[in-house]
Amino acid sequence: MQLRICFENKESVNVNDPAMMRHYAESYLSDFRPEWGGFIMLPHDETARKTMEPAWQMFIREANGDTERRLVDYLDRNPMAAYHVHVYREERSDEVKVH
Repeated sequence: MQLRICFENKESVNVNDPAMMRHYAESYLSDFRPEWGGFIMLPHDETARKTMEPAWQMFIREANGDTERRLVDYLDRNPMAAYHVHVYREERSDEVKVH
């Protein structure tokens, strides 16, 4: 299984520097050995702000159910300042939003 973590900026945030966001996200998720994924456009109905703006993304490759549980728990206990965080589980060709 693979986990995709997307960072949707809150209204007052405008970070358009990929190197800075990569460093920020890698530090935030350092316990999970994330891989940088650049940005992606999320569907309006899956975002908190309902806007069509790019979201930064990271991947956790070769994850399992325990990894997913630890990640979601970590995100709930340690919200990332200035971002809404979305997590998707991908198995084979199916992707499900889990956070």
